[in-house]
Amino acid sequence: MTAGPRPTIAIGEYRIDPGDERVTGPSGPVKLGNKAFRVLCALAEREGRLLTKDALFETVWDGMAVSESALTTTIRELRRALGDDPRHPRYIESVYGRGYRLVADVRHEAAAREDMAVVRDGAPAPPPVPARTQTRADAEVKGLEAGRPPRIAVGDFSDEAVAKRHPYIGASMREEVLLGLSRFREIQAVDAKHMDPGPARRRDYRLDVNFLPAPQGSKANVRLQRAQDGGIVWAEMMLIEDEGVGAGVEAIVRQIVAAVLPALDQDISIGIGGTTGTLFDRYLAAKRLSVEAQDRATAEDAARKLEAIVAEKPDFALAYPPLVRLYNIDYGYNALGASGPVERKRALELAKAGLAADRSHVHAYTVLGFCHLYHAEFDQALSCFEHALKRNPFNPDRLNEVATGLTYLGDFERARALFEQSDGIQPFADDNSQEDLGRLALLEGDMDGARKYFARVTMASLWSQLCSAVTAWDKDAKRGRKAVARWKTRVHEGWHRPIPPSDEEIVAWFRFHHPFRDDAGKPYVELVTAALTDA
Repeated sequence: MTAGPRPTIAIGEYRIDPGDERVTGPSGPVKLGNKAFRVLCALAEREGRLLTKDALFETVWDGMAVSESALTTTIRELRRALGDDPRHPRYIESVYGRGYRLVADVRHEAAAREDMAVVRDGAPAPPPVPARTQTRADAEVKGLEAGRPPRIAVGDFSDEAVAKRHPYIGASMREEVLLGLSRFREIQAVDAKHMDPGPARRRDYRLDVNFLPAPQGSKANVRLQRAQDGGIVWAEMMLIEDEGVGAGVEAIVRQIVAAVLPALDQDISIGIGGTTGTLFDRYLAAKRLSVEAQDRATAEDAARKLEAIVAEKPDFALAYPPLVRLYNIDYGYNALGASGPVERKRALELAKAGLAADRSHVHAYTVLGFCHLYHAEFDQALSCFEHALKRNPFNPDRLNEVATGLTYLGDFERARALFEQSDGIQPFADDNSQEDLGRLALLEGDMDGARKYFARVTMASLWSQLCSAVTAWDKDAKRGRKAVARWKTRVHEGWHRPIPPSDEEIVAWFRFHHPFRDDAGKPYVELVTAALTDA
């Protein structure tokens, strides 16, 4: 009995026979090592979408601990075999700091058996009809649908004007910025030298830096602009003093990298409606809805939209964190008391799935860390926070999340260092850092320091209002009772059911959202409990 035709995968001029582990090209069979063959197959399966380095290590190397040079050597072997130029790739494109993707057309074909090839009227049989054909344009659309993030082309860092004073400062800072940006899963950092020609795509941006002399050193003029219309999204002038140039450069790198993401997020959000075409647009709309929701119905609508995205595209890792947040914290605190064991269980399942979808996504680690905290799995939580800190020390939001997690674990000293590090690279002044530092001072027993921090908060969140009321109560019980009563009124108005909660329910709800390890937050919890039951 003769076996049926084997399916093959066509990549440009080459064909992969997965069953027979062979690759053939215009000149016949292509010699590839086992790892190179498996990498090629993995890239083909992604059909133009990004394949991360972590994913390759887990699949091709079966999770073995190997150096990154093993992967780069394998990619080099693969490119050599395909005749591909990394500077102008026709097959494999490097995504700086993240991984690789195929840029050639991918077609799945039903391969004709060699023993079935026949000649009719002296002419060879026509090639098999592809079961599915994907053009370059189709691949571009598919990439968008799969959730391609905004792309930032990092241009030259012009340092001619300060070259005598600070030689190579532009090149060294440029590499550091590229490295820092590559750690954000929400964006795609690209070396402008290797950008493909043609018109700029939607959500394409360019980052440039120009160094000029300054009285006490140099200044770096930084500019982030839209590629399509040249609109300036963010610009800043940063000083580098002659003394301590190394530290100054490092500080500027952190500030640039930290400022890019919020600037892009704000620019992209403008004009994004509730019903848009691509998966990434739908995600942006749902994410914005989840953050900006002012009532339970809107927050639940955001949750439904995000649930639909992860059901449709389980490997779209960006959609998981905002969804987990809604389930963990009472739909963004729009339905106080709504989160319970069922919601927290679902959040944990989603957080694990989100991390499995992309193990390079730093937010996935902090989100899972908090889920572990809420389930009293403290060692697992610490492991997640350590991974997040190691993978991206440039993101102030992630630094704050890790620091907050450490406060629940009782490591106040390290938490303070991270809060201060985050505050130093914040591109914009915000209330969150004041709230975080104020709560930490409260935990450390520094009431005067806590009061100073909370006095700087302009728009009090639910918890900063409570902390401020508690510090007022500790200083002056009569005045503090009024502040605590105002906070209770806010809780009653936002409660998830018409019947307001009792003081005991409020205390239990407070504890539910403050998962301290052992006695880490005992003085703080006792103070809050006393204030709530006294008012």
